[in-house]
Amino acid sequence: MNRFKTWTLTTLGAIALTLGISACGGGPEDSGGYEPLTYDYVTGDDDSDNYLLQIHIDGIILNSPAGSGLFGVSGVTYGYELQEILEKASEDDQVKGIFLRLSTPGGTVVGSDAIYQALAHYKETTGNPIVAYVEGLSASGGVWSMVAADVIYAAPGSIVGSIGVVGPTLLFFDDPVAIDGGLFGGGITTRNGIQQFAIAAGKGKDLGNPFRAPTEEELQVVQTAINNEYSNFVTHVATTRDIAEQTLREEMGAYIFDVETAEAYNLIDGTLGRPEALAELAQLAALEADYQLVQVSYPQPSLLNLLLGKAPEPLTFEQQQSLIQADLCSITTTSVLAYHGDITTLCPSQYGLPE
Repeated sequence: MNRFKTWTLTTLGAIALTLGISACGGGPEDSGGYEPLTYDYVTGDDDSDNYLLQIHIDGIILNSPAGSGLFGVSGVTYGYELQEILEKASEDDQVKGIFLRLSTPGGTVVGSDAIYQALAHYKETTGNPIVAYVEGLSASGGVWSMVAADVIYAAPGSIVGSIGVVGPTLLFFDDPVAIDGGLFGGGITTRNGIQQFAIAAGKGKDLGNPFRAPTEEELQVVQTAINNEYSNFVTHVATTRDIAEQTLREEMGAYIFDVETAEAYNLIDGTLGRPEALAELAQLAALEADYQLVQVSYPQPSLLNLLLGKAPEPLTFEQQQSLIQADLCSITTTSVLAYHGDITTLCPSQYGLPE
């Protein structure tokens, strides 16, 4: 039997739009013009009717893509796109559980919480188990998302933690006189003079203007917002993982931990290999070996859509990267992040750094 066969289920057209595919009409299999959602076999018993759905949180977590057709691209995970998939999975009786694989430094609070809410909703509506599996890194927004799981395991050598948030990074160029190559294009220089005008109304409206320092009041407003989000994060992890808030604030802080320390703090439930973690999910779902692990594949445009010229042109790799980079640059100045790492590396040009 072909171990890479595909199974097809009828789904609402909304998921087709999520995946950047136009809905088509005609044909009994279209169920009123809805594009089907397909699964690809990964491992297990390929004759089983019980599916365990593998979902990846890979790379930086963002909200929604700037362009269509970006679901499943490597290096980023869009929270609201994942939410759509989990909503459809909750309506599929063949899906008996979720295997959540994480390799992420986190990302936006909005995107991370969207994934958490989707996972929690899936559990509530189906009663099916979720096992989270950390493959190398689950930091900040990754932790925010994964605590919805029934159990959390990590691969040996992984690191987990960074429970904290950062706000928009503000620039201030003290007394610049020239910009070489356009704004942020080639860096700030000290020759030839410069003029810069900001038209705004409302106190603090032009906060982030790199040619004036933020006021103490403005910084306090931003800090208050960040403190509130941090409190939300601490309460979120404390409640879902049964960790005292005092421990989170005073001992764990926003540090990153090895698997032994993470387990001691109850951030994870143990260290396992991937096959063993998957076996744990099968056991929680009362399936033993009667299951197949599947993952969402990408629907292809129907023949009718191709003939009518309605099928979208696939994005090139360069187009995908350009849209992703626009999303990354946007979050560094406009979003509250649950992210582990140097925020300036997400959009080097914005900070006058070489790309």
